[in-house]
Amino acid sequence: MSEKARGYAQFIEIRQPPERVFEAFADPLQLTRWYAVEASVEPRRGGQLRVKLRDGRVRDATIDVWDPARRLRLIYMPDPTLPSSTTGPLVEDVLFDVKPGVTVVRVLGNGVPGERNWDPHFLALRRGWAYWLHALKRYLEPGPPAGPAA
Repeated sequence: MSEKARGYAQFIEIRQPPERVFEAFADPLQLTRWYAVEASVEPRRGGQLRVKLRDGRVRDATIDVWDPARRLRLIYMPDPTLPSSTTGPLVEDVLFDVKPGVTVVRVLGNGVPGERNWDPHFLALRRGWAYWLHALKRYLEPGPPAGPAA
């Protein structure tokens, strides 16, 4: 019996302007500093974003939306190492929202099949994005976090 697709959401606030945060997603060299060991990006709608993660997994996506400093939408190609699925593609939206002094980065994923054999991949994405967004924050906000004035 097929189950509905499921999604995930992660967010973080980063003390940088949205243009700077978006650049960390758009530049292959910067992607290797916080996300992957290898990266390539064709920075345009219809381009490709491909990363090889530290555990050897490859994430290969078509860029569906390329709106610098505002939105990046990725549609992932079928991965032959994962169980087959009939729920459709895995999609991730990365949104860059501005609040006073910070950019809120939101990663919204959808399309992970609900079948139990997909549980490890689903959990890896949820945990992975929590880890990767904190790595992005450490990369973009060098030095100790700002604390209350003494």
